[in-house]
Amino acid sequence: MAQSPGTWKIYPSLRTINDIVSDQENNIWAATQGGILKYDRLNISQFTTQDGLSRPDSRSITYDPLRQQLFIGYVNGLIDVVNTGNETVTVIEDIERASNFTSKGVNDLLYYQNRVYAATDFGIVVINADEYFVIESYLQLGDISRGTAIRDIYINNDSLYAATAAGVGVGSLADDLSVNNNWISYNAANGFEDRLVEAVINYDGLTYASTSDANFVFDGNTWTLNANYGSSVIRDYQINDTLVIALAESELFIGDNAIGLGLNRGTVLVPDQNDLDEITFGTLNNGIGNYDNEGSAFSYITPAGPFLNLFAGLNFDGETLISGSTQRSSLNFRTDQARGYYIYRDQEWYNFNQLNVPLLRQTNFRQVFRTAETDNYYYFGSWGQGIVRHDKVTDEIVVFNEANSTLRGWPADSETFPVMSGLQAENRNEIWAVSRFGGTPLYYQQEGDEDWLAFNKDAAVSNSDEYFGLFIDSNGFKWISLQSTTNSGTGLLVLDTGNPSDPSDDRGEKLTSSPGDGNLPNEQVKAIIEDLNNEVWIGTERGIARFIFPDLIVGGGPNEKSAQWLINADTCATSRFLLRDINVSTMAVNEANEKWVGSVNQGIYVLNEDGSEIIMRFTEENSPLISDNIQSIAINDISGEVFIATDQGLQSYQGVSIRAENKMKDLKVYPNPFNYSMNDQIFIEGLSPSTTIRILSVDGNVFNEFPAQGGRTSWDGRDFNGNRLASGVYFVVALSDDGEEKGIGKVVIIR
Repeated sequence: MAQSPGTWKIYPSLRTINDIVSDQENNIWAATQGGILKYDRLNISQFTTQDGLSRPDSRSITYDPLRQQLFIGYVNGLIDVVNTGNETVTVIEDIERASNFTSKGVNDLLYYQNRVYAATDFGIVVINADEYFVIESYLQLGDISRGTAIRDIYINNDSLYAATAAGVGVGSLADDLSVNNNWISYNAANGFEDRLVEAVINYDGLTYASTSDANFVFDGNTWTLNANYGSSVIRDYQINDTLVIALAESELFIGDNAIGLGLNRGTVLVPDQNDLDEITFGTLNNGIGNYDNEGSAFSYITPAGPFLNLFAGLNFDGETLISGSTQRSSLNFRTDQARGYYIYRDQEWYNFNQLNVPLLRQTNFRQVFRTAETDNYYYFGSWGQGIVRHDKVTDEIVVFNEANSTLRGWPADSETFPVMSGLQAENRNEIWAVSRFGGTPLYYQQEGDEDWLAFNKDAAVSNSDEYFGLFIDSNGFKWISLQSTTNSGTGLLVLDTGNPSDPSDDRGEKLTSSPGDGNLPNEQVKAIIEDLNNEVWIGTERGIARFIFPDLIVGGGPNEKSAQWLINADTCATSRFLLRDINVSTMAVNEANEKWVGSVNQGIYVLNEDGSEIIMRFTEENSPLISDNIQSIAINDISGEVFIATDQGLQSYQGVSIRAENKMKDLKVYPNPFNYSMNDQIFIEGLSPSTTIRILSVDGNVFNEFPAQGGRTSWDGRDFNGNRLASGVYFVVALSDDGEEKGIGKVVIIR
């Protein structure tokens, strides 16, 4: 097995380079959105949270050649120190623990003479590079206000140059820079501007600085606009022995010579590149870039994996994972071009976005956050750009939008901006979609059709109820979450569409938090699933409920329309309702009928079949989970791997439960032999959907008996009373609940 049950795996995107540095052996180390990327001029390798990093989203990096260690900064103020020899990680928590400032991000790191200078959101912190303690802090740079964010730092001739959120600060390292009067500040009061400065450098008597929209140069007396770079705004400066190297979003400047980057977007340069034969830099979406100055050619070292570290709408088609990226805009057109969708199949990632698919670029298709699949197609819903239909075999793409279909958006906003907030297949050959707040909010298509059939709002809802989410149960009922135009939850519509081509036979019921009219825990419905017993579970902004007989809701009375809240099996608990105050973000069901519940900033809860007990709880504190803010969960029922999308990226947990066998034969029992000193669980595989497991000695004595759901279960190797068994051979016998199937296996136990 690639993963043993109970283990974690991370699926990082390492394409977006936030900072970059080289070591004394000319290896390149890059801080990316998914971890640290190493390039030794032949191979690439990665370091992630699985290797001990504090977070996936590294923001800054510098290298200490004396001790051969990396310093890595993060948005929350943590700094990791990675020994490049033995790859051990030490965490410096001083900045993260600082209580005087709420924003503590480490925006830039610079090693100089046994010290590491950290440019943070509140000033400059100086750290001893040997013993990792804070030496001093520079919180006010001249008349630049105390606590101003520092975005970039540079040292030349023992002078420290700081790009701040309100101008440029310069101080001599020979002075006590913790005293603000020892700084020279350049802002609107003395010839510069009170603006955010992104990059700064000093070379040959000149200081270069760039804001978000202009470049400046200071000759020691006057700041002027720097015309050498034309309209290109510089993101990063570096020097070599003879000239300044500058990187803009779409151009590389070697002195005054401009070289276009094409579709690739530059982010940051490797410091102090004395050899002009090759210039190395980071990119926004394509990993590490190299420019061969002699051959006038670019090359890129792009790590395999997903295009971005953003995931939404996870979904499985067999063992193929499909996913969107995000519904959110970065408010930057260049960045949003990469926000497409992914297909993960046979351990390979296939990325589709505006940067690599001309049709998506032509139609401006981006911000994908909903997915669905039929027999022949994948469907991807976007925020404002309609729906993509993707052929599973040929990869042919069709974009449905307001220009070529009936899809329309919210009339009060823009009908030509269809936000596809709900998307699901029915019967593997029909696809339904919800257009957020649309005038005709529900759409239907048989796979392969060239347009969509539009449905008006159902009569069961009021004019103030707007369609948002969509789930289709095994009865064909459409469960549509409702919101007001201010995004407040207003309940749930259960819709029986009857004959899809005949809207006149539709019947709907609106469910709310009223006891006799839905009994929802909260009217902001966030997630809906159907379990293996055909119960429909509703996750809301405040708790979970389930409908035992969902087929009776439409046309039913108060009892049929009343959801049951989860009753806590622990009678001593503070609340009799399990997870009453959880803000649910997503839910999924595995083959053991256990419910995986993702939350907003509370991690993951795994519930037993009837939702009365928490089987497992995963948070950042007690597991390798990279973030407690869960976006989406999908389960590969064949392998048992649970994929988890967080706001920090994608990872998976290898679950025990897998798809059951139609007929039981010889059971697979492992590890075999089982040694108590080395193992804690025995896994039994090859089971029918619902079975009873008996553990017998060779003379027929029964030592344990327990129920199992799904194709694989686990046993702790102990008897009825929790005692270890004697060393020997034991039979594992599984009998299906209907008595029709029987499976047998053996395990050797070593005490």
